Amino acid sequence: MSTSHIERAARIIAATIVHGTGGDPALDAAQALADERLLAPADPFQAPGRNRPAPSPAALAALADCRRAKAVADDARPLVAGMPGDAVVDAAGGEVSFVVHPSTLADWKQWMHALGVGDARGESTGAVMVVRCTYLGIRARLVGIGVPALYSGVHARTGRRTAARS
Repeated sequence: MSTSHIERAARIIAATIVHGTGGDPALDAAQALADERLLAPADPFQAPGRNRPAPSPAALAALADCRRAKAVADDARPLVAGMPGDAVVDAAGGEVSFVVHPSTLADWKQWMHALGVGDARGESTGAVMVVRCTYLGIRARLVGIGVPALYSGVHARTGRRTAARS
C-alpha cells in the first residue's frame, strides 16, 4: 500500500471513530475501508477486473481423490483402534497411509490381512517396510516401522537368507 493509501485509510478510520453511527467503532472503520476498496480481498481473483480461471479436469479429479482418501482415512481410524502396533492413519495426495509399529511378525501379518494386502512384496528402506495396496478403492500404503528387523530376526534364527516377503 502506498503512503497516500495509508493516509487515506487513516483519515477514514479517524472520521469513522469520531462520526461513527454503529455501536462497534472497529467494525464501522473496517466497513468504511471496505466501502472505499482499501481492504485487500482474501482472494486476489475477487479483485475488480480479475477473473478466476476454471479449474482443470485434472485438478477436479485430484481434489475428488483427496476428498475420498480423507473420508476413507477418517472412517478407518476407529476400525484400526484395536489393531496391534499403535497405528497412525492419515491421508495426503489422494492416498491413505497406515503407519504401524508391530512388535511381532504376527502383528504385521494381521495388518496385511486387515487391509487385504495378500502376498504383495514390500519395499524395505532398512528401518521400515512399505507395502502399497488399495483400501476401499483408494490408493493406500502400509508402513511398518521396524518390520525389516523383525524379518531379520526370523531369518537369523532359521538360518535362511531370503528376501522379506510381506
